[in-house]
Amino acid sequence: MDSKILKLIIAFLVVSFFCKSEALSQNDNIQSSENFYLYPTPSEIFEVIDVGKISFNKDLLNTIDNEQKYILSKDKYLNIGVYMADLTYCTFFSKKAKSKLYYEAISNMCGCLLISSDLKGCLSKEIAESAEDIDSVFKTINTHYYDIMMELDENKSNNVIYTITTGAYVESFYIMLNLVSEYNEENVLLKKIAEEKYALHNLHKFSKRYESDPNMTDIIRYQEEIIKLFDLFIVKEGPKRSFTIDDDGKIKFTGGPKIIMNKDQFENLKKTIEKIRNEIIN
Repeated sequence: MDSKILKLIIAFLVVSFFCKSEALSQNDNIQSSENFYLYPTPSEIFEVIDVGKISFNKDLLNTIDNEQKYILSKDKYLNIGVYMADLTYCTFFSKKAKSKLYYEAISNMCGCLLISSDLKGCLSKEIAESAEDIDSVFKTINTHYYDIMMELDENKSNNVIYTITTGAYVESFYIMLNLVSEYNEENVLLKKIAEEKYALHNLHKFSKRYESDPNMTDIIRYQEEIIKLFDLFIVKEGPKRSFTIDDDGKIKFTGGPKIIMNKDQFENLKKTIEKIRNEIIN
């Protein structure tokens, strides 16, 4: 496919949680007896990047060398999320060697998670087997992200899910904001970030259930620092919010209000995200 017209999906791991018979937010009112797994994987929350205009920047990645210094469980969980976002970024710029390194780092760090030995054992194997096929790598990322989150939920480790998701949010925002060379209200990356306002509120709502856990103190603080800035964005009425549910129980939202950040808000958000991100990876 011609590189001038090729569109690569930069997918970002966002909010990951189960909800049981309750409203997700004032705008996303879902009530059901079923469990719906909200986990926008790298194929479900995305932005289209013209690779003829935006270049891959390896300096935006959290270096693999940092893996060994994450000793505390909280730091490991946060940086699993960070590395997941980095892996996605590498994958869709076809950086095969780097993708493999990040996948292996995630596999290593997953040793601390309450997931089965079978799942832990297949992480590196499958990425090695599919390393030359970008579509296969992408499918593998999606499958294992889903499997990891499913097993964590089954093992009552929802606080870990929210911690991983927070790390992925922060790194995703960090990369996207730094791909914007100059503020423009119509920039698709900034629009995509602004649209995550309600998902962030949902993530925070569910995370607060675990606020008595000392490991969640910084996680909730990070979320609140970011949400405080998102709540300053301009909200314009849009088409009615609706959703569809596929056979796997995944929910896709459409419509809803238009959310806009101005130049000052963009610059403040960029500084805040960089500060939080540096705390997480360092």
